[in-house]
Amino acid sequence: MLMQMEKIAMKLDENDKIVGVKICSDDQDILLSTKLGKCIRFMSKKLRLFKGRSSKGIRGIQLNDNDKVISLSILGKTEIDTKLLKKNEKIKNAVDKYILSVTENGYGKRTSYMDFRVTNRGGKGIIGIINSPRNGNVSSTLVVDESDEIILSTDKGSIMRCAVKEIRVAGRNTQGVRIKKLSGQEKVVSVIKIDNNIE
Repeated sequence: MLMQMEKIAMKLDENDKIVGVKICSDDQDILLSTKLGKCIRFMSKKLRLFKGRSSKGIRGIQLNDNDKVISLSILGKTEIDTKLLKKNEKIKNAVDKYILSVTENGYGKRTSYMDFRVTNRGGKGIIGIINSPRNGNVSSTLVVDESDEIILSTDKGSIMRCAVKEIRVAGRNTQGVRIKKLSGQEKVVSVIKIDNNIE
């Protein structure tokens, strides 16, 4: 039962749930990522503004069988010409942000957000990280900077703090490298970014 001050954010189908809520503007992009390693990037202005909170919304990504959305991220746009960025590594590194993908088996990588092309909403998406027996399903995907730090948590209660700059940069269609060594059937269940790197 809802408390008196609580509000319905949107109407959900049975067995569906909200995975993220973000504030965005028309000049930003939406990135949805799934547990099987797919992702889709589209302009936020392609989302229809609904008048009522009890509406179901519209499709963001077309999911394959047994797949589900695990994360929602907001990406800003750079005003610098992308052709110039590709030619000049110093400028690219100064403005670059990364999509960090971490799998349940402790592997992951970071990929430049410029490698994730903008497409139409509702498509099947592109590969963000390879889902393989070695990697397992994707546990978390988030937007990070070179100077950020993250904390990984497992289902066995183990945590690890890691600097983003220590994680290898790789293309989208790759498996990544080991970030955390796990024991037995242990799985990574959460990855969060440390705000302002507070000690």
